[in-house]
Amino acid sequence: MSFLTAPNRLETQRWHKKRIGIFGGSFNPPHAGHLHVAKTALAALQLDFIWWMVTPQNPIKEQKPTPLVERIQACEALIDSPQMIVTGLEADLGARTSYQTVKKLKHNFPSSDFIWITGLDNAHTLHRWDHWQDLLAEIPFLHITRPPAQSIVRSCPLRFNARQTHIHLSKSARHPLKPNHTYWMMNKKLINMSSTEIRENIT
Repeated sequence: MSFLTAPNRLETQRWHKKRIGIFGGSFNPPHAGHLHVAKTALAALQLDFIWWMVTPQNPIKEQKPTPLVERIQACEALIDSPQMIVTGLEADLGARTSYQTVKKLKHNFPSSDFIWITGLDNAHTLHRWDHWQDLLAEIPFLHITRPPAQSIVRSCPLRFNARQTHIHLSKSARHPLKPNHTYWMMNKKLINMSSTEIRENIT
């Protein structure tokens, strides 16, 4: 369950100088793998909070997800840390893509430090995201995966972006959250699970 109320765009001071991980996704449905990624990110970069940013509709996916309010409630039931907060803020901001979301987050929370959190699957499709290179120039990324993925990481399309600095994390530290920086975290205990597999097992 969520221990704190979700952020809104009128509460700038509440998040002043906080280090916040943006964990965006459809979460259709959320599962233990998502929770593990969020916990790993929280510890790896010594973040203050993780915002589970439940998107109304992933623009890359054609399938219509379960209603937003139901996915938010499912995420709230899953999380177990006061440092994790579930939010439908993306819908409130009127953003349809991650790039739009980040631009509006930085406008509404100018004194907060954000980083975008994903798994390796999103790292390999990032070049398909709207304004993906501009997005990298707006916010740092943390990609969490498990070995043996070093060769997969090296072949990832975003690795060929010359403006990007890539840093492999081996231990927890309060690394700076700077745009055009991508952090890679190899996690041996990463849970092999997907929302698609869960949906297929239910139907």
